[in-house]
Amino acid sequence: MSNAAIEARRLTLIRFEHAAGTAFGCDDDAPATVRPTRFLVNAVTVALATAATALAATITYLA
Repeated sequence: MSNAAIEARRLTLIRFEHAAGTAFGCDDDAPATVRPTRFLVNAVTVALATAATALAATITYLA
C-alpha cells in the first residue's frame, strides 16, 4: 500500500469512528469522567468477599 492509500484509509476510519460516537451520543468535546473504584479495592470489601467465599465453600463441602 502506498502512503497516500494508508493515509486515506486512516482518515476514513477516523470519520467512521466519529460518526459512530455521534450516533451513540458521545461528544468529542465532552470531558472524560472516571468514577473512582474505591469499593472494589477497599480492604473491608476484600475481607468480606474472602469470608463469604470460605463460608460458601465450607457449606458446599459439607452438604
